[in-house]
Amino acid sequence: MSVLKLRRDMVVVQEGPARSSEKESDKPFPLRRIEPEPDDIIEAELVAPEAEDADTVHAQPKTFFQQVGFWIKTTAIVAVLGAYPAMVVAASDVGDRDLSTLVDRSQWAAPWAGAAAVLMQKHFEELGWASDAEAWEPMARLTAKPAYQKAMAQSLGAMIALANSQAITDGRADLDLEAAARLVAADSSGVQMRAARDALVNYDRSMKRRDVELATTPAQLAGQLGLVSGWAAESQTALVASANTIGGNPMDEDATRAVYAAKGRAVVAFVMLEALDWPQAPATVAARAKAIEAWKSVAEFHPLVVLNGDPDGSVFGNHPSSIGFLLTQAQAATDALMATLTGAKAAVPAAEPAAAAKASE
Repeated sequence: MSVLKLRRDMVVVQEGPARSSEKESDKPFPLRRIEPEPDDIIEAELVAPEAEDADTVHAQPKTFFQQVGFWIKTTAIVAVLGAYPAMVVAASDVGDRDLSTLVDRSQWAAPWAGAAAVLMQKHFEELGWASDAEAWEPMARLTAKPAYQKAMAQSLGAMIALANSQAITDGRADLDLEAAARLVAADSSGVQMRAARDALVNYDRSMKRRDVELATTPAQLAGQLGLVSGWAAESQTALVASANTIGGNPMDEDATRAVYAAKGRAVVAFVMLEALDWPQAPATVAARAKAIEAWKSVAEFHPLVVLNGDPDGSVFGNHPSSIGFLLTQAQAATDALMATLTGAKAAVPAAEPAAAAKASE
């Protein structure tokens, strides 16, 4: 048996020309155009199987519980996103409305002490004391309220300290009044304000028990009015300083602090003028009414956002200038009231008819 061995360099050569099994035609086949019949045309849209399945899924209507779940989730997201800003806005209230409710002369032997106690209680119980707020609390992010309460506490402390000094001079020193004078200051905490409020309440109760009639001399009234006039000057100085930033950001923090500090001093001035006993001379009564109204306008000045723009601009206003004008009027009214006290004799206002009838019995 023989075996044919081939090498890689061997080539098989075909002998003779290759013949095709079929003879190629040189002429092409004739083609005829076939026009489709109208009945044979079917219009259709090709849709991928995946898209058809997706459309089938989305076409299914949502159930009632699915819709309820969607709206619950949407509401929860909106509530979470808007809760903190809403809490910041709610915490910014400084209680500058309905100021007339702060003074109730019928409930207190010393109406000024009662009004101061009510004002302090309103802030540390209802509105919250800004300096005691934790870093994460909305109140800690505020600018206006801390300035308002700081100026208010400073003015209250000055008023109580003056009353305590006058009481010591008259020989009627009181331990509760002295304690309140030590506790209330610009940097007082909410706990200190609460303790001062309790001290003023105890002071008023002691006045009732001892049946002490608080008569104020013209010199004492002049000293109190001088204190009020000084608050107007202090507020105007801060407002003028904030005017140096005009031309920058119209929503300026320094202007906000200056405006609300002026409001904090104004509310204490209003309380003092409303609660203290004044001479009943017609000129004094009329001047006092004008001063009370002027300081009330300053205390109730309430812009939505404090703007420190160009006073002559047509877009942004200038609230420091606006409240500065009101302060000028309040200071002028205070000085006019002080002028009526020259040579006047201090007298306690006439008792109410019911109280007079009870006393006659």
